[in-house]
Amino acid sequence: MATFVTRAQWGARAPKSVSGGITPARGSVVVHHVDAVKVAEAGHADCAAQVRGIQNHHMDGNGWSDIAYSHLACVHGHLFQGRGENVRTAAQGNDDWYAICALTGGTGSDYDTVTAGLIDAIRYGVNRLRVSGGAAQAITGHRDHHATGCPGNLYSRVISGEVNPGGGPLPHPGVTFRQSPVTVHASVATWQYRMNSAHGYGLAVDGQYGPGSDAACRSFQSRRGLAVDGLVGPATWRATFA
Repeated sequence: MATFVTRAQWGARAPKSVSGGITPARGSVVVHHVDAVKVAEAGHADCAAQVRGIQNHHMDGNGWSDIAYSHLACVHGHLFQGRGENVRTAAQGNDDWYAICALTGGTGSDYDTVTAGLIDAIRYGVNRLRVSGGAAQAITGHRDHHATGCPGNLYSRVISGEVNPGGGPLPHPGVTFRQSPVTVHASVATWQYRMNSAHGYGLAVDGQYGPGSDAACRSFQSRRGLAVDGLVGPATWRATFA
């Protein structure tokens, strides 16, 4: 099991202010990474300093009140307490989502090794945010919210459900996608990406469940012997991510 590192233990600065204006039952948890270049520390003894450096950059460079993330996970299996539960993040500019940042980076084949310890730490963080912070079931990547490559190679681990504390396929986010009125939700982008990568569709991954997504859903439901209603509820979601 991952080891939890409190703010006092990693030497956090006091926040300039704390905002409780977060509604995670309408969103949930977003996975980030640090950068598009390798950043993982070889030894765990250096990870606390890395987290302090991130906090300094966010507070002094960006002018934010604290480190942006709810928690941060290192490749050595430790979860560093960030803003914590029930506190708004500065990571996505969104009031509905917590954020866990992996202390990794890179692109393509030149990416930090994604260790079992890192996955375990992210799972532990997601579970904390659900149990103590009221997060819903969804788990998304930063790229589901903004035009970015983040979280790099970790995104496939999000889509597969590997970072889900319960294991198995990515859990249904608790929102039924509809074409009219159009459902706009970060988990729509997660579903669209999965439909393209696993099932051969060519959807725009834009987080909006419009006519194209509805048509693809109906086609997929027909192929899988599901009720053809164009609604992405729990059954269609499970079939998509099975």
